[in-house]
Amino acid sequence: MPKAWSIFCDCPELAVDVARDAERIGLSVEPEVHERPWDRAIEALSQGALAGLAVEEPLAADAVVRLSEAMRAQKRKIPVAVVGPQPLGLLHDLGLPAVHETGPLAAVAALLELATERPWAATTKELPAVDRVRLGDSVSHRSDGQFIRIDDGLIAHEGDGTKSKPIGSPRDVAAALRAMRASQDASRPKVPVVQGVEADAVLEVILGPKRALSDPASKAALRPYDVPLPIEELCATPSRAASEAARIGFPVRVALASPDLRLWDHPDLAAEVFSSGQARDAFRQIMAVAKNRSANARLLGVTVSASTMARTLLRVRMEPLAAGPILAEIGFADPHGRASRDMTQTVLPATAKALERVLLRLRGSSLLLQGTTPERSQAVSAIGDVLMRLAAFVHQWRAEIEAVEVNPLAILVGGELEVREACVTVGDAFSRSLNASG
Repeated sequence: MPKAWSIFCDCPELAVDVARDAERIGLSVEPEVHERPWDRAIEALSQGALAGLAVEEPLAADAVVRLSEAMRAQKRKIPVAVVGPQPLGLLHDLGLPAVHETGPLAAVAALLELATERPWAATTKELPAVDRVRLGDSVSHRSDGQFIRIDDGLIAHEGDGTKSKPIGSPRDVAAALRAMRASQDASRPKVPVVQGVEADAVLEVILGPKRALSDPASKAALRPYDVPLPIEELCATPSRAASEAARIGFPVRVALASPDLRLWDHPDLAAEVFSSGQARDAFRQIMAVAKNRSANARLLGVTVSASTMARTLLRVRMEPLAAGPILAEIGFADPHGRASRDMTQTVLPATAKALERVLLRLRGSSLLLQGTTPERSQAVSAIGDVLMRLAAFVHQWRAEIEAVEVNPLAILVGGELEVREACVTVGDAFSRSLNASG
């Protein structure tokens, strides 16, 4: 008798669904309902059990990382079903074969019992044409066993000289195979270290109470990590803005500098100008609008920066996870991208291959990865370099900061990148340290 799978659920209805779908394919399962089923799954896995997870609510990133680490330690996969509207990319990046329903969950467990390294490599030549269409691109049609149709419209796997094993309905099998294929490469390099960083220079900027730093201060904290920053100056008077604009060379971008009014929320507080007179006027107009918009906002002046042409605008937000890695949210920062919520999540550090898969999850990925294969690799390398430098900053100061947001990270026409607006959110570590010492 095969060993039963312990499937931990967060509601009774899911436990019933798991039992029903498993019975249909002859899979031995023991569903259990718990308030924190991921903790029970990790505990069961550490004891050598076959463990799975089925939840209604989205999983927190820290829980996903802990599941991944437990899976890695035991060298055994944990099938996961998240019925709620959670994107599965993060789970796949961490090696978890995650699906959205209990039928595919049972199919994943059945495929794992095959102990086949690449179940998606099985041939489908024995299947009816309609089932081959249903499986679609989830299989690679090689020679690692074969899929066959059995009673009740199910698909089974049959190896050389082995008895056929039911896997599930064609749709469930397709979802399970895609999940296993997407989660096959879960390797993760060490957190990068940027050499030559003067910690005192960073500490001087971030030292203080819990707060969000202004764009100039955030860039000052990031500068030692060699992230690509624009040529720009902070100006507190109209005449200084005009002088710096002339020095940098027209056209220039004049933008409000304030920790309280962010340009991604107030894009009208920035303007492109073509003369010293326009720079003075832009300073006065921007400051007047900002004061009118928020009487209590802290206004530092304006930044004057070289005007560059962007091909694509990205939004990147990173935060340190208690479990170790850096959670990164990547999406498009243009109005259409924001409206369509074209974004994805992953954990850093990541290999170049893994990062390319992450970027391809964006619906507008063609805007990022254009041209020939070498050009695509170069684009992934350039984006990856900036992301790893940001991740190195977040990792080194994980005790002091809560998050870093770059919005936008501009990909210029020539392929270069530029951090146009940044915000470092400082936590309460310094305040707690003072209270403890007092």
